Amino acid sequence: MSIAGWRVHFTRRELALPREVAALIREFSALFAGLAQGLDDLGVPEGQPFLISPAGGYDMALNRYFSVWLASSPWNTQAAHARDLRTYFDFLWFGRGRRDWRDASMDDRAAYEWWRRRDERGPRLEDTSWDREVSTVNQFYLWAVEQDLVRANPIR
Repeated sequence: MSIAGWRVHFTRRELALPREVAALIREFSALFAGLAQGLDDLGVPEGQPFLISPAGGYDMALNRYFSVWLASSPWNTQAAHARDLRTYFDFLWFGRGRRDWRDASMDDRAAYEWWRRRDERGPRLEDTSWDREVSTVNQFYLWAVEQDLVRANPIR
């Protein structure tokens, strides 16, 4: 199974139910109530971002970044980090042969910069956008090295 790419989602405890609540909906409602309690037990705040891989997987180590490193950051900072990481991880997946974030190299970083800033078919970012984006990815990898999730930071 493969989805369209890395996806950013945000935790939500309350889900809107239809006006007509059938038995099946009540069962799902009870399940979601249990999930909300689990988020509370883990100390996961409402609206915290998390990433889902193109294969549909939830990577606990990767998503711990939002609950550990960025826990005290404002929601918009966390959302921006999630979106910048998604962009980089999508590049690794689609542009570098389905490479996982754990396997990124300095060559991948150089290719990413070329695509983001110079490639005629790329997005051609301005300096300030590039600086913010690469800083975010660098910060993530500094954390990942510290957590022993990767051997080296590819962003140097």
